[in-house]
Amino acid sequence: MKPLYLADPVREVLGTSLRPGGEALTQRMIELTRPATGDLLLDAGCGGGTSMMLLRENVTCRAVGIDFDQGLATEAQHNGLSVAQADMAQLPLLTGTVDTVLCECAWNLTDKQQALAEFVRVLRPGGLLALSDIYLRNLEDEHCKGAWPNRSCFFQATDLETVREMVSKAGFEILQLEDHSSLLKRTAAEFVFAHGSLQGFWEAVMGDSKRAKAACIASAATRPGLFLLIGQRKKA
Repeated sequence: MKPLYLADPVREVLGTSLRPGGEALTQRMIELTRPATGDLLLDAGCGGGTSMMLLRENVTCRAVGIDFDQGLATEAQHNGLSVAQADMAQLPLLTGTVDTVLCECAWNLTDKQQALAEFVRVLRPGGLLALSDIYLRNLEDEHCKGAWPNRSCFFQATDLETVREMVSKAGFEILQLEDHSSLLKRTAAEFVFAHGSLQGFWEAVMGDSKRAKAACIASAATRPGLFLLIGQRKKA
C-alpha cells in the first residue's frame, strides 16, 4: 500500500499540498516565523515543493528542502527548487547553518525524537522551528493506531502534552502552540463529499471494507486534531 499522503484518493482532494490546512496553514507559519532576506529556511518533508514555491512568491529567504520520497523530491526539483532526497532524522546539512525549519505534517512519519535532535543541530542558536502535524485528543484507545496505514500522519500521533514535552526536552523554547483542528475537519468533509462517507474514503485508500471500518472506529475513538507549534532553539 502507498503511504496515505500518496494515495490517489488523498491527492485528488488535497492536490499538491498533501496535507490538511494547505496554503492557509503555511501562510500562518510564515507569518509567525517571518523569514528575513538572506535567511536559510529548510522545508523538512517538502513533498513536491508547494510550500517552497509559496515562499518563493512571498519572501526573499533562501529555501532548501528534503523529502524521504524520491519521486516527490524529483517533482520538486522539476519545479526548479533546491531539494534532495533524505530523511529528516538524518539531515544532509551542516551544524548551525539554518535560520528556520518548516515541517508540515511530516514529523509523525519518521523517528520523531531523532528528527527534533537534527532540527536542533542544524539550526543556529535562536533559530525557529515551525512544526505542524496531527495529534490525538484521546489516548485511551491508542492501540487503535494500528488501524491506520503505518505510513500516515496518524500512526505515530500522540497527545499535545507529549508533543510539548518532546519539543522542550529536545532543546526548544515553545513560543506558540495553536490548534487548527478546524482545518482537519474541513479536509475530512472534503473526503466525505468526494466518497460519500469516511468509510467510503478509507475503502478507496485501503481497498478493504474491514480495514476501512477499523480506521473509522480509530478516528472516532482517538479524535485527531491538527496543531501548529513555533519553537525557538535555545541559545545555551
